[in-house]
Amino acid sequence: MNIFHTWKNSNRLGKYDAHFLMKVADLLEVGFTLQQALVFLLEQYDVLKEQDRQQYLAMARDGSSLSSILKAMGYRSSIVIQVSFAEIHGEVLANLRDSAAYLTNVRQTSAKLVKSLQYPLLLVAIFITILITLNFTVIPQFKSLYSAMGTSSEGIVKILIMALETLPLAIFAFLMIGMLAAGIILYLLNMKNIDLKSMMLSRIPFIGFFFTGYQTYRFSREFGYFLNNGLEVKEILDLFIHQEINPYLRHISKSIEMKLMTGDSLSQALAHIGLLEAKLSVFVNHGEQNSSVGNELIMFSEYTLERLIMRIENITRKVQPVIFLILGILIICLYLIIVLPIFQMMSSIN
Repeated sequence: MNIFHTWKNSNRLGKYDAHFLMKVADLLEVGFTLQQALVFLLEQYDVLKEQDRQQYLAMARDGSSLSSILKAMGYRSSIVIQVSFAEIHGEVLANLRDSAAYLTNVRQTSAKLVKSLQYPLLLVAIFITILITLNFTVIPQFKSLYSAMGTSSEGIVKILIMALETLPLAIFAFLMIGMLAAGIILYLLNMKNIDLKSMMLSRIPFIGFFFTGYQTYRFSREFGYFLNNGLEVKEILDLFIHQEINPYLRHISKSIEMKLMTGDSLSQALAHIGLLEAKLSVFVNHGEQNSSVGNELIMFSEYTLERLIMRIENITRKVQPVIFLILGILIICLYLIIVLPIFQMMSSIN
C-alpha cells in the first residue's frame, strides 16, 4: 500500500474515529438498523465537511455496507478489512468495539511517545545551535589568542576542541544515515513484490519485531473469529486469498494453503510461516488438542497486541533518560571547552 496514498486519504473524523465506531456499535446493540445509526451519527460530527457528510449519508441511504462507508471516510485499511470480515462472520458489534479500542490504544501510545520525546528533542535542537555558535565564534577566538601568545592548546583542551569541531560532522553523518534508513524502509513498504517485501521487513532489526507482531495480530484475530463462526479452514483461507485490501494477509494465506496441501496440520503450517510469530503455532497446536483453535487464536491476538503496546511504552520510558544523559555529558564538555582554555592561557601568562 502506498504510504502517500494513505496519508492523502486520512480519516475524516480525526480524533473522533474510535468514538464513531463505538457509537455505531451502541446504536446497533439497542435495535437501530445500520442505516438509521449511520444517518443519526453522521449528523453529529462537526469535523466533517458538509460535502463529505452528504456523500456518506447518501451511501448509508443507498444501503452501502459499513466497511465501504468507513473506507470512503478514510479509515485505515486494517480497520476496513476487519469490519468487512465481520460483516461476513457476523461479529460486527464485537469487531467495532475492538476496532475502537485498537484506535484508542494507538492514539494514546503515539501521544505518550511524542510527549516523552518532544522535550529531549527541543534540548537537542538547542544544543546543536550552541554547538554551531561555538564553532563559528568561540573556538576561532581561542585559536587567535593562542596564536597571538605563541602557544597552542594542549592535553584535554586540545582533545575537547577537536571533538567540538568534529561533532557537527558526526551529527550530520548520523542524520544522513537516519534519512537513508528511512528511505530504504519507505522503498520496501512501496515494493510490489509482496514475498520479497515481507521477507525483508520481517528481518530488519527492531522494525521486524513490530512488523511481524502486527501481521500476527491481524491474522490470528480474523482467523479465530471465522473459525468460531463455523467456517472451515479452507473456506477462510480462500476468503483471505481473494480479498484485495491486505496483501500480507493474502501472502500468509497462500503459504499456509500450500503447506496444508502437503499434509501438514494447521499448527505445523503456521510454524513455517516467517511472517508470523513462532509462538502462534504452539497456541494453535494446543487448540487442536482441545478443539478450541478459534479461541486460542483470538487469545493470542490479544496477547500479541498487548505485547506490541508494552514494547513501545518500554522504549519511550528508556529513550528519555538516555537522551538526557548524553545531553548532560555534552553540555559538561561544552562548559569545559569554554573554561579550560582560559585557565590554560592564564597559566601560560604566569
